Amino acid sequence: MTLNDIIVSALIQTGRGHDAQTMDTWRDKLTGFANDAIMDLALTVRPIRTEKAAIANGRIDCNALERECIRVMSIRQCGREADFYADERSAGMVRVNADDGEAEITYRFMPRMLTNATDEPELNEACQQLIVTYVVARERASGEVNTQRGGNIYFQLYETGKQKLRPHMGGRDAYMLKNRW
Repeated sequence: MTLNDIIVSALIQTGRGHDAQTMDTWRDKLTGFANDAIMDLALTVRPIRTEKAAIANGRIDCNALERECIRVMSIRQCGREADFYADERSAGMVRVNADDGEAEITYRFMPRMLTNATDEPELNEACQQLIVTYVVARERASGEVNTQRGGNIYFQLYETGKQKLRPHMGGRDAYMLKNRW
């Protein structure tokens, strides 16, 4: 579901048209609401990704990763897990007990914000309809007193849907017990 699809769905659910002029009028406001929903859902779902990173002088620069790193989950080099800890002297750096070279880093990330009409949220399918529900709730809550009651219903739907999401959704080692000793 693209940003354009989210906006069209929200406009239909709020009883507005979805012609080009209406889309342009509401695009900025509804995009802001959609990005707020993405940030809120990311804190619930805790999306993770794995990518290759370079180890230089026993450190990995987390600022060089493709997405904003929230927390490093694991680092693997040559198929073996490496010990790591945060480097307190420099922000965004992780000290790794491994040889210099390339490693796989798995980390929790914050999805990119939507800006263009063709951008898609970096959250799974279950979250995408919740984004529309949140956008409709925020729009209805900012209107007249009569429509604010409708906003409460959408907020309740959003919160109920969010509670059904699992925080480890998509995690490859969600049910794995690890003995490090």
